[in-house]
Amino acid sequence: MIQDKSPEEISEFLRTTFDKCGDFNFRTIRACGKDIFLANIGNFSGRDYISENVIKPLVMHVQSNSDENIFLSAISASEMSEIGTAEECVDRVLAGAAVVFAETDGGTIAYSCMARNDPARSVDEPNNEIVVRGPREGFVENAENNVALLRKRLRTPKMKVLSLSSGKYSSTSVKVVYIEGVADEKLVKDICDRIDGIDLPSVIDSGYIEQFLPGEKPRLFTEVGNSEKPDKVAAKLSSGRIAIICDGSPVVLTVPYLFAESLQSTEDYLNTPYYATFIRIIRFASVLVSLYLPAFYIAIMEFHKNAVPHELYSRISKAREGVPLSLFGEIVVILLIFELIREVGVRMPGAVGNAVSIVCGLILGDAAVSAGISSEPVIMVAAITAITTFILPPFMNSAVLLRFVNLVAARLFGLVGIALSLALLIIRLCRKTSFGVPYMSPFAPVSTEGFSDTVFVNPGKALKNSEGELKR
Repeated sequence: MIQDKSPEEISEFLRTTFDKCGDFNFRTIRACGKDIFLANIGNFSGRDYISENVIKPLVMHVQSNSDENIFLSAISASEMSEIGTAEECVDRVLAGAAVVFAETDGGTIAYSCMARNDPARSVDEPNNEIVVRGPREGFVENAENNVALLRKRLRTPKMKVLSLSSGKYSSTSVKVVYIEGVADEKLVKDICDRIDGIDLPSVIDSGYIEQFLPGEKPRLFTEVGNSEKPDKVAAKLSSGRIAIICDGSPVVLTVPYLFAESLQSTEDYLNTPYYATFIRIIRFASVLVSLYLPAFYIAIMEFHKNAVPHELYSRISKAREGVPLSLFGEIVVILLIFELIREVGVRMPGAVGNAVSIVCGLILGDAAVSAGISSEPVIMVAAITAITTFILPPFMNSAVLLRFVNLVAARLFGLVGIALSLALLIIRLCRKTSFGVPYMSPFAPVSTEGFSDTVFVNPGKALKNSEGELKR
């Protein structure tokens, strides 16, 4: 009930607020012996839905005994809520609802009927998380649909959904999803407070929230996980994580995010534990190769030549004959060229980007060797480094930056520099926390229960003990 404003005053308020908004619709309906006002935004709310479930029932409605029940008894919308202020009318119209109001003896009664009909694509398999075996559904850009995909897998009333909004102008709908009794309630409140504290003109994608959720201090390693697969997010919710769904983005965020999660895949629990363990060991080794292979190559060839078999060293030296650049400069140039090719492949349209990446890699690699700018061993080192970089996508960007730091350390101090760089990295990761949870758990601090689902896989024990595994 809006007691301080008449329907005419609310109508004028809405017209003034939406002045020069060509998509704003306002209509006066004569029904039940009185004027009923309706406001909505065209194309953002369903015209047919409003006509059939709002306007038509009101026009055909027979006068009821109570004027206050006119909307409740006539309108057949599935979602209706009473409005208490004129400002709330504006918010509901911007959310895609149809707002109806009329005068009664006690004041102005107003209701919003959810009639949002924004365009959305159908649920399909996400391109970035393709699986050989397992569910192929992916999140879409509609937050309500994404919540429904999670509800489909977690059919329990303990799955709670909190609705927030973010962005000064966009007022983007943000859903915080968690399982009551499994997730930390204090962390849930902390996450909601952080989202409310994000001061941005607009929030277009979940990536905006990801940047500011851990705080404004820049971070090299992400503390927020993300996924486009409902089954993956549902599994994380069951283990105590909190999901953040941003309307307009198919990428759902999960917190806290630990280093061990980068080694995991949903398919690991669908294979034999031996093969899953073997694959995880390969992933872990790939991280080290991606970070330290170029640096190790420089350290060995520049400072520790005696560690290389004489025949192998002779072949490498012969391959480098005529190369004008130093070994350090050669590797840096080749790695920068690879980053350039990768960026071109990402920015170009799908089919064109793949073709450009392959052609550029083959032609430039062969041309660099033929022109004497680079040697075959360096091309092999760069190629292996590039391949291993893509095995752990969450750390792909961080690995690129750390790789060049390790190159400089290896060029200055050899293997000692690599050891020092590795020690500093381990110390930094062990001291790091993700929303109060140790980032390197269960490695540091050591947790024997957590080792059942890190590098070594014990699916039966891991799945049974996943509930409430996070400890702050």
